[in-house]
Amino acid sequence: MVHKYTGANLPENTVSQNSKITCSIVGARGYVGLELARLLLHHPRAALTHCFATSEFKLANYLSSKNATRVECLPDSEIFNYLTDVVFLATPAEVSLQLVPKIIAQGKKVIDLSGAFRLKKNDYLAWYGFEHTEKKILAKAQYGLSPWAGPSTGMLIANPGCYATAITLALIPALKNGLINENNIVIDAKSGTTGAGKKASENLLFTEVDGECLPYKVGRHQHYPEIVEAIEVVTNKKIEAHMTTSLLPVRRGIIAGIYSQLHNKKTIKDVEAAFAEAYREYSLISYGNLEASPKLLSLKNVVGTARAHISYKVDGQKLYLFSCIDNLLKGAASQAIENFNRISDLPISTGVSHLEALT
Repeated sequence: MVHKYTGANLPENTVSQNSKITCSIVGARGYVGLELARLLLHHPRAALTHCFATSEFKLANYLSSKNATRVECLPDSEIFNYLTDVVFLATPAEVSLQLVPKIIAQGKKVIDLSGAFRLKKNDYLAWYGFEHTEKKILAKAQYGLSPWAGPSTGMLIANPGCYATAITLALIPALKNGLINENNIVIDAKSGTTGAGKKASENLLFTEVDGECLPYKVGRHQHYPEIVEAIEVVTNKKIEAHMTTSLLPVRRGIIAGIYSQLHNKKTIKDVEAAFAEAYREYSLISYGNLEASPKLLSLKNVVGTARAHISYKVDGQKLYLFSCIDNLLKGAASQAIENFNRISDLPISTGVSHLEALT
């Protein structure tokens, strides 16, 4: 049974300025790492003390916050000399696989933003290209999909992937309430280029991306088994879906179109009731009928925020679902803050509810 954690019943005054939790970021120079730093610098309970990267950098050169000058930025070789209460890993999966056992062995908690500890059942060699060497830690890792993750347990939270976040948040209410057939689902998801990280690549050059919308990893994206596993945990349904991912000529944002058939006698009212039940106490999702709320389809209205925008349309027995998020925030950094809030027993939206769209 899944016990949601929203922190909705926790008063804001539970956030104490006098009980800071020390935090550090590994991989702080990347797109996600910088977003994490920006959020932690303004979080009422977090004390960001150290950032680590493979190359020399100063956080103040990237962020305008005065607090950025107080953060010590060091090479990766110094990580274990400056361990904090919570360590955020914005690193490739292979790097996280090596670091996590050593960090938790020192009694520190980890929020890992890579895919190294997300899959419980699927083969890492098939989906990530390496053998998983830490099966005991993997078995204990908590998958941190807000709000469907329960209260924080253990030393390691596996932060969900960006596509997985957008797609599971849209599908869970429909599947949990028996509205659709789990074997008749088509997913067409598109992401901005920051989803590929900062590493130089020819296919991400402006002249290659501009004016295009190119599919990639068709049927083989590593977030697919993550989606299947997460949905099965929450709904007890195992989906079988067609899934394609494409690259949009924009910096950030994900829009996922999801298509299925409603079971006989199910209507738009059933869809509305399912989403109302699922997210009544979770303030970081906006949902509604596509025709009544067309702005929910706009990436410009969600990029820069910690929110997910989900819209739906019913045409006969056809169900159309659309989910929009900021891949760097709800799909990574701000969801990691939500998981930090669960660790800290804080309201789930602490430190992220104020974020506004970058329109």
